[in-house]
Amino acid sequence: MKVGVVFGISEIANPKAFEKKVSEFLMRLVNEFEIEGGVFVSSKSDTREVDFKDVDIIVLYPLTGGTENALKEFAYYRKPIVLFGDSFNNSIAAAIELREYFRDLLIPTTLVKSFDELKAAILGYDDMKGLFNKFLNIRLGLIGRTSTWLINEKFNLPYVHISLKKFYEYYDATTEAEGWKAVEGIVTKARDIKEPQREDLVKTGRMYIGLKKIIQYYKLDGFAIGCFEMLNKLNATPCLALAMLNAEGIPAACEGELNSLLGMLIVRRFFDKPAFMGNIADYGGNHIILAHCTAPLIANYILRSHFESGKGVGIAVSLPKGRASLLKIRGRKAVVAGVEVVGQERSEYRCRTQMKLKIEEAGDFIDGTLGNHHLLVYVDSEELADLLSELGFEVMLY
Repeated sequence: MKVGVVFGISEIANPKAFEKKVSEFLMRLVNEFEIEGGVFVSSKSDTREVDFKDVDIIVLYPLTGGTENALKEFAYYRKPIVLFGDSFNNSIAAAIELREYFRDLLIPTTLVKSFDELKAAILGYDDMKGLFNKFLNIRLGLIGRTSTWLINEKFNLPYVHISLKKFYEYYDATTEAEGWKAVEGIVTKARDIKEPQREDLVKTGRMYIGLKKIIQYYKLDGFAIGCFEMLNKLNATPCLALAMLNAEGIPAACEGELNSLLGMLIVRRFFDKPAFMGNIADYGGNHIILAHCTAPLIANYILRSHFESGKGVGIAVSLPKGRASLLKIRGRKAVVAGVEVVGQERSEYRCRTQMKLKIEEAGDFIDGTLGNHHLLVYVDSEELADLLSELGFEVMLY
């Protein structure tokens, strides 16, 4: 195992006063692990002299206070971090501040203050290396902008921001014949087609091809798209294209919401399941209705228009009945609830896919959850909650 080590020292401190402490610390580590780095940093510019791309774990030792701004730069590598603090010179104070910063970025981070604790933390992270690699190495994309009404959207993880202009370039380069070919099988398998015309379906096919090219070009594991911005430009939304991609195993979130995208990607990567991202449309004593105009094509479906605009192609999917979970992620917090999918609703005053979910004490869940959009996933709620806890989320399980 290769361990990257850095010592933080404030710009007003004298490095010579810490040379003995640093030397003894490194000698003990070298006897146990392969070490990279071992340098002092005091400023952001100092961190550019360090390259930790090939290490497995990073150990940060703030020797003094006032080192937080320099040491926080090591979040860039998205590796598990162990913070070592001692009882002098505000070392522990700096370490606690840094720990919360890294945890907000969902980087697994532990604070220790003895060498035995340090060794145990490093070995513990090594045991979970496979789990963390699957999570920390994800590559997310945001195409366009997050919808303005998502006022609780808090997202600190790195992602690739892609302008809608790039998407339109790929869309315009796709012919109508190619667009129709992309959706022809979907149209054939539909139980019914209500509002959409052939022109609408062709647009959806062209969107699907354009999004696939974006994914390939930017090497994305999943993406969110600011879909409502397309209404004026294309007179359409990508609801069906997103449904097709989610069914194929590519997490694709609408309204540009990255938190929902992250949840979709976790469920796909660790459980190999798609997710239905929906609005909470209604609730009662022991039920919730989840509704949206896109859902993974994993069951019978009817092709409709997009609900709010009456344009383009939305879908009404009859998702399977049975045990499932509701998931809501917001920053480093997550809410998980066990539910039973009991059936499909068919109101003309809601988004097209509408699923009724049985849940104990629905009012309590609504009171404690973290915002609107939730993911319906066919995963055991306790298994999902345990995984999220291991990944560093603060989880509330209902």
